[in-house]
Amino acid sequence: MADVDNYAVATAIRGAEFEGFLAGTLYDQGWSVITRALDIESLISFIDSNPAAVSLLLISTDIEGLTPQRVDEIKARGIKYFIFAATASAIDQFPEAVSQPTTALELLGLIRGSLRKPMIRSAQIQNIRARIFAFATPSSSTGCTTLTLNMGAELAQLGHKVLIVDAHAYFPAIASRLGVRGLNSSLEFCNISPHLWAFEVSQSDIAQSISALDRARAEFDFILVDHGAIKDFPALLTGRRWCSEALIWSTTHADELWILSKADSLAIERLKSLTSELARNTIKPQLSFIHIQAAQPKRSKSGDNLFLNLVTPLRPQRVIHLPWDTRAILAAEDERTTLFDSNERGILRKSIAHLAGELVS
Repeated sequence: MADVDNYAVATAIRGAEFEGFLAGTLYDQGWSVITRALDIESLISFIDSNPAAVSLLLISTDIEGLTPQRVDEIKARGIKYFIFAATASAIDQFPEAVSQPTTALELLGLIRGSLRKPMIRSAQIQNIRARIFAFATPSSSTGCTTLTLNMGAELAQLGHKVLIVDAHAYFPAIASRLGVRGLNSSLEFCNISPHLWAFEVSQSDIAQSISALDRARAEFDFILVDHGAIKDFPALLTGRRWCSEALIWSTTHADELWILSKADSLAIERLKSLTSELARNTIKPQLSFIHIQAAQPKRSKSGDNLFLNLVTPLRPQRVIHLPWDTRAILAAEDERTTLFDSNERGILRKSIAHLAGELVS
């Protein structure tokens, strides 16, 4: 596979309107169409003349000269490609062709997939019932795992079937926090308490992990995905490594993406970078921002104002000020349990329980 860092696209699409839609949508996301081939021969010639210039090929089945043999030649070049079916019957000749997307989110959800071969494609899931919430932060040690675990526990206490997903790329935490053995070695959902299940995305079985998440959409009432700290959001959305897959899944399927941040100077700088990236990249989930407020004797309001100034232009679904109780969290960690079981009357536990109640109301 070509290892390229640019966002360059080559198209071979006959219909000007469809090609214009693709080019315009990708341009808005920072991509550029560097050539538009009028036949498949011209496309292959361009690729061979510029082997490192293109990171994505978009091809329509009605382009002149496209045959299954030509598709095999394109595969051999090792560049990510999509074939769009210009007619319903085209899929008979080109089984890997997909229907032409009609919205920007549909197109972006499609191309933000794996760059490995074979490409991961989500199966069509029927009777989707789950509401999906993803949790992420621009800084480390902000509380993503704590909020994910305890929000899941509170929703389960309300009688809903909940799946919490550990999608930390390199430092999974849920199994350790709850003392659950074998979570990273199973592709099955692990029942850890009444109404509450856990699952860990695995590098060695990434395709199966994503398929399991697709299946979960029809099996659970809520899916909560803990992504932890994320950096360089646009690069993650290109899906160049296995660690991007779960985030791409969330940005394609989640109802909301909750961003957690403190308001100290370093956290604000990182939040500033992330909000700028979020503003430039179209994703499905609505944004919510969680201001983690550590207990301080004399807390300055300047950080609070900076926090609001950064997130308000993104028109978030909600902005939540969450009082943080480090002592209660450490106690729950030592006991390998949730705040509900460790400190039911604590201020943080009550705040999370209130949020859970709002989600189901």
